[in-house]
Amino acid sequence: MRIKVGEYFRAGVRLVWLIDPAARHARVYTTADQSDLVDENGVLDGRDLLPGFQFRLGDLLDRAPREAP
Repeated sequence: MRIKVGEYFRAGVRLVWLIDPAARHARVYTTADQSDLVDENGVLDGRDLLPGFQFRLGDLLDRAPREAP
């Protein structure tokens, strides 16, 4: 996934949320090499790309199936 994150930024993407449902956290990348960890109690926000967008990660994870079909 780190390779893919690098590809996204080389293509011009400015923000990547890499969500790990099993670990119940997300890594928020602002560059290919700079990221912050958000736990299930944290909030994903759109920063300057989606102003005003906020979503608690735990709410998103609670909606996802626990196991793959």
